[in-house]
Amino acid sequence: MPPQNTQVPAPAPGQFEFMLKDQPKPPGRLASFLAWMPRPAKIILAAVGILFILVIFYSLFFGGKTTNTDQLTSIMARAQEIARVSVLAQQQSTNANTKDLATTAETTLSSQKGQLQTYLLDQKVKVGAKALAARLNKDTDKQLAAALQNNNYDQTYFTYLKTNLASYRDALNIAYKDAGKNAQAILNSAYQSVQTLLTAPALK
Repeated sequence: MPPQNTQVPAPAPGQFEFMLKDQPKPPGRLASFLAWMPRPAKIILAAVGILFILVIFYSLFFGGKTTNTDQLTSIMARAQEIARVSVLAQQQSTNANTKDLATTAETTLSSQKGQLQTYLLDQKVKVGAKALAARLNKDTDKQLAAALQNNNYDQTYFTYLKTNLASYRDALNIAYKDAGKNAQAILNSAYQSVQTLLTAPALK
């Protein structure tokens, strides 16, 4: 009887290599969720995500630096126009009281415009001549010229000044709410000055 060979045969090359390799990890929940989505939808979703991140970064770095430059520029334009019309009244009216009121209005509004302009320059904001001329209204000049011919110049100017000072005062009040501390001090002072102007007997 021939002797039995108890030697275990050697495994074929590469037979068990699959056991030594890292098994593929099951996809995560997010990958499983996105697997069914078409490629264009994935691209759009990625773009939205990037945009969302950019918005967050913008809010973090710039969100606290709120300014109301547009409002302040509009106020400056209003002040400049009222001052300009008041210069016309100084030149065209023959009434001493009207001239005095026009001079006071022109000086007050020009000063307020200058203070706001200085404030914005400190904030590295330069306001151009075009923006300041946004409230220029040549129809006012025509109305005053016609009033001069009709001998009711003073009352026409008083009506103009009262209406526009009231509108200007309201704009100051609105801008105050969104302004920084330094701008608020300027706006508050301007508001009080306009209130005083509006108490002039000719404007009641």
